Amino acid sequence: MALNVIFFICLGVGAGFVVITALLGQIGGALDIDGAAASPFKPILIAFFLTVFGGLGLIFTPIFPMAWMAISIAAAGGLGLSWLIYRFVVVPLYRWQNTSAHERQSIIGVTAKVTEHIPQGGFGKITYTYEDKIMSGPAKSEDGNEIARNTVVEIMYIEKNTYHVREKV
Repeated sequence: MALNVIFFICLGVGAGFVVITALLGQIGGALDIDGAAASPFKPILIAFFLTVFGGLGLIFTPIFPMAWMAISIAAAGGLGLSWLIYRFVVVPLYRWQNTSAHERQSIIGVTAKVTEHIPQGGFGKITYTYEDKIMSGPAKSEDGNEIARNTVVEIMYIEKNTYHVREKV
């Protein structure tokens, strides 16, 4: 009985988190907020694992008399399906999102707009148009100075997926 409660909690938390993340993702897309690296520890993958783990646990608890069997199957199913989502959805999308080295060289000198304030010595965000596509990414001031939001800047170079920019004169 207590095991079913744990499975219900995992199912509810996982499914609820997936829904909330999807809704916030839509809002984030409209506000131009995005994630960074293709990590297997993305919150959406953790939520997916919890959802599958809880659901499979509820399915297999009545079938197997020993709790460890239901837990093992639920954990294996959650890990397996989460890995498949990571491997065949998250990684390809991350690769598609990043530009190639050749494209990066041609971006140098492009005019951009600061969409998130760049604090002194810190990171912000820029948006620019390249080959009729609106692109954005993390940015840092080339000289370390603060750059206000909506300032027009020039991309000077790209290092570790960070755009180093200078205010356009």
